[in-house]
Amino acid sequence: MPLAGFALSHRAFAALEPVWEILAFRRRFLLSYLLWPLAYPAAWLWRRTWLRSTRVIAVTGSFGKTSAAAAAAAAVGATFDVDGANYGSFLAAALLRHRPRRRPLVIEAGISRRGQMRGYARLLRPDVVVLTAVGTEHMQRLGNLEAIAAEKARLVQELGPAGLLIVNGDDERCRAIGARAAGRVVRVGFTADCDWRIEEAAGDWPRGTRLRLAGPDGRLEIASRWIGRDLARCTALGAAVGLATGVAPEVVGARLADVPPAPWRLEPMLLPGGAWLLCDAWKSTWPTVKGALRELGSLAGWRRVAVLGDVEELLGSQIAAYREYGRLAAAAAHRILYVGTETGFRRLQEGVRRARIAAAPATPVELCRDWRQAAEALRGELAPGTAILLKGRQRQKLGRVAILLRGGAVGCALRVCPARGLRCELCPRLS
Repeated sequence: MPLAGFALSHRAFAALEPVWEILAFRRRFLLSYLLWPLAYPAAWLWRRTWLRSTRVIAVTGSFGKTSAAAAAAAAVGATFDVDGANYGSFLAAALLRHRPRRRPLVIEAGISRRGQMRGYARLLRPDVVVLTAVGTEHMQRLGNLEAIAAEKARLVQELGPAGLLIVNGDDERCRAIGARAAGRVVRVGFTADCDWRIEEAAGDWPRGTRLRLAGPDGRLEIASRWIGRDLARCTALGAAVGLATGVAPEVVGARLADVPPAPWRLEPMLLPGGAWLLCDAWKSTWPTVKGALRELGSLAGWRRVAVLGDVEELLGSQIAAYREYGRLAAAAAHRILYVGTETGFRRLQEGVRRARIAAAPATPVELCRDWRQAAEALRGELAPGTAILLKGRQRQKLGRVAILLRGGAVGCALRVCPARGLRCELCPRLS
């Protein structure tokens, strides 16, 4: 009887192990919301007393907000932690840590459900808001694009007539929010009527992108270390913050030229053997997938390999979306490794097949059961002249492929990771 009871207890604990594992990974998330009732009033009071004369720059959007916040912080001479949490009591802690009469405070505000942004807006009371995009992220919780836009707009509504709004001028929903803003609005993007227009975003792989901005104060050229058109817009959004708040153009350009690529956001990495890796494993929403494949496809003269995972937050037919995924991948890469389900692989493979033309060779597509098998499949692709794109959803953590290819060790065996917002390099489970 004692042995039977022990066996039963052992099986019960084994069944609960995945739950404990998820709770361990999510402890930062849970702690944030437990502390929110205490941290909020203290930070609210701190903002309205000691920090009342401090310029607070709040950055939000469905994607690109971390990069835009890093660019804005560099442009105004502030500090910013790209790995910092962007929700709940972490926002309150950022206010409480800041001291008066110092540099401006740049904060990234992220939401995942209805009503969150109202509290964040009242807490931060921003002087400047940067709106990067309105997309489908968190669609399941927020409902539709109109609801997502309404949530993002709540931060803008906290701006008074003296406030400043910097918006993505290439996004119609961002422009619509800007049209209703009470304060000054600056539109930034590739569209012809933007206040700061990106006249040129010339790729200089793997060194970065050369930008030329045209605006009311003339032209500004930036030799950015970031890769691609989407990050060029984030750079321009940050530059607009600096220019609109009185920083000299030559200072803005020099500061932005020194900003390193954000980890796992189209981050170029030189691999042993001479190949280059373009690591974009942070998230995999449809706009970021299209942008990453566009950048890979632009590398003329290189052998191009794409390691692709699942797509997040897809709208409409999954079958049609994955076929389009395969078509774009076939146009961008000479070889495709897919890390995902058999069903997703068949759909993507069908898209690749449909993209073929009679005179072109077929693009090989291979299914890898996990990230470790993908890393092994790439061992023969590390010669100079090869560019490898890593693109997958955050829970797949395809960044582990980059760690292995660069000679690091990975002890974690999780195929799907519950830790959102955490890079593997910062995770104690890595080793």
